[in-house]
Amino acid sequence: MKILHIADSHLGYSAYRKATPDGINQREIDTYYAFKQFVDYAVKLKPNLIIHAGDLFDSVRPNNRAITFAVDQILRISEKKIPFVIIAGNHEHPRLKETGHIFSIFNHMDNIYPIYNAKYETLSFNIKNKNVTVHAVPQCELKKQFDSELEKLKPDSSADFNIFVSHGAVSGIQVFSMNEFNELIIPAKALSNDFDYIALGHYHKFTKIANNAFYSGSTERFTYTDAPDNKGFLEIEIINQSVKSNFIQLKIRPMIDPKPIKCSNLKLEEIMKKIKEAVKEINPKEKTFRIILDDIPPQMYRNLDFSDIKKMSSEAIHYEIKANVVKNEESSPSKTSKVDALTIEFKKFIESQDLKEKDTLLELGIGYIDKVEAREEGK
Repeated sequence: MKILHIADSHLGYSAYRKATPDGINQREIDTYYAFKQFVDYAVKLKPNLIIHAGDLFDSVRPNNRAITFAVDQILRISEKKIPFVIIAGNHEHPRLKETGHIFSIFNHMDNIYPIYNAKYETLSFNIKNKNVTVHAVPQCELKKQFDSELEKLKPDSSADFNIFVSHGAVSGIQVFSMNEFNELIIPAKALSNDFDYIALGHYHKFTKIANNAFYSGSTERFTYTDAPDNKGFLEIEIINQSVKSNFIQLKIRPMIDPKPIKCSNLKLEEIMKKIKEAVKEINPKEKTFRIILDDIPPQMYRNLDFSDIKKMSSEAIHYEIKANVVKNEESSPSKTSKVDALTIEFKKFIESQDLKEKDTLLELGIGYIDKVEAREEGK
């Protein structure tokens, strides 16, 4: 029994300002390229079953380009008559029922089985004279509903193979949380040995949870938390109730996040030298990268030659200079605050306005900026 397990493709995702010659966001195109590599592999291998464990799309309302691409690629799998089970994840599942679900576009495709009705469903297949039951618990509107559906899980005693698929963070192990507002928790007890294989989605790093349970990880790097990780999908073979896994790595755009530069006790020219050395080592062309400056005095940060850094990094898809700025010279180096170009611009804007409550507005605005940046960085 050979299965391909993929998750978290986030088709339609876009970020940064870099566009293709056609004016399309480059990072959006990157997600398509990664998924197409998977489909190319699938139609060549012709596995017995394919499972997508949630977040095929990045949003409830993906753009027309993302929808067209997904349909075209999934039709390639349909035409090869490979059963393809796709469950809804938290990114594509609407909070309001009247919104409708994007997965309805797959309802009438041969060999494609979308699961998105916020309830436990089973699918039965006869594959090479073996009975295979897929147990799917997709994204639900409420945690209580999700828990209730998980309680209904029960392997099919008449099946030769029982496969469980779901999308969420496994409880008891904090690292598997993505800290997203509609994240659902899968209790560890649901990961039963009674299932021949458990295909999980939501956590973006390929991880083995148990001998029969895996997160395949995402197919692209979406935050700097992902920077050191390889991305891909799993080829699973079940033989005599044992699971053999093979991680298939995809070719995707490099994302570089080197160690922070310690700036305490350094002169301005020394900091600039270290930044230039870091950029040169990264070799920015066609890459995404950031450089973090730790313990840098605010006056040093303001006097950095950003135009020179921009010139060196001009061929990058995107780059960031993040600074943990020492609040004042008397404070401990550990008492730092995150400052970046957006924060500085906001401060300048507030200071230029004739407002009575500048301090309050400044504090609120910087707080919102910090929250957005933390979310983008996956913290």
